Amino acid sequence: MAIQIITADTSHSATISSIGKKSFREAFGNLFNNKIELAEYLEFTYDPVKLTRSLRKDGNIYLLAYWEDRAVGFAKIKKFSLNPQIESISQMELQKIYVLPEYQGIGIGQALMDEILKLSCKVSPDYIWLDTHISNEKAIRFYEKNGFIKCEKYFFTIGAQVFEYHVMIHPVAVEEACDC
Repeated sequence: MAIQIITADTSHSATISSIGKKSFREAFGNLFNNKIELAEYLEFTYDPVKLTRSLRKDGNIYLLAYWEDRAVGFAKIKKFSLNPQIESISQMELQKIYVLPEYQGIGIGQALMDEILKLSCKVSPDYIWLDTHISNEKAIRFYEKNGFIKCEKYFFTIGAQVFEYHVMIHPVAVEEACDC
């Protein structure tokens, strides 16, 4: 069965919310000492009304992945997002990439990444950057396989808990990598 990737619009807010909550809980729920803080974070971050506002922003792009006519993953890209730890004034952020647990390992994440890399040809940043939790070895291997390298670390607070992340970058050499 073929994987289909579309650019999401505001009609997909509830779908993105559902995928985001389930995927985040599966990947990171065990890291939370306080499950109430996890629930509050998920409700805030994946609130469909908030997602609708985010989908309307010109600088944001959401990609939605389908398998057998079912939405099973998504990615959020910020076309122009500067990370002060990266020496460049031209950066694109891969803010989120999630695939439902039961659909991991069949190429959904790679199909999303392929679309993100194609998008980078059009946006032409110096770098695509992302952050990932330092314990998320599966994601780190996936990103490294796709040309990302670890460059810095930073800390993010959710509730009373502090989490450590790797900042990873992918240099974009448009003339070498793109058929744009």
